[in-house]
Amino acid sequence: MKLQMNGMRLPHLPKGKTAVQVFGDYLGYLFKCTKNFIIDTHANGLSLWRTVEEDLQFVLSHPNGWEGAQQTKMRRAAVHGGLIPDTDAGKARIRFVTEGEASLHACVLNGLANEMLTVQPFPYPPSPTLIPVV
Repeated sequence: MKLQMNGMRLPHLPKGKTAVQVFGDYLGYLFKCTKNFIIDTHANGLSLWRTVEEDLQFVLSHPNGWEGAQQTKMRRAAVHGGLIPDTDAGKARIRFVTEGEASLHACVLNGLANEMLTVQPFPYPPSPTLIPVV
């Protein structure tokens, strides 16, 4: 069965692989590339990596409607990909954020929400043109 999503035709999963395993392989690939980049480009990269590797925290984003069941699968994928050990302490190193929250954080960090975050002084005493809404 071919999957269709938003008009895209998705190929079959590789034989013998679950979606969790495929996602885990992808996370593992990204993790390996990140590790290699840090080791190769930072002064004392290997020493730096060894210092932080057991304390790394991972933040994974997911669609707004996802909850516990989907997050559990994402944790299993992180274990499969070698990001964390399959222990309670390892699983506690995974955090989740919805795509909506991630978008908001990106806007704030990139200055796209500066107007919205600026404190606007409230006129005091209240202006006669203000109508309180209760």
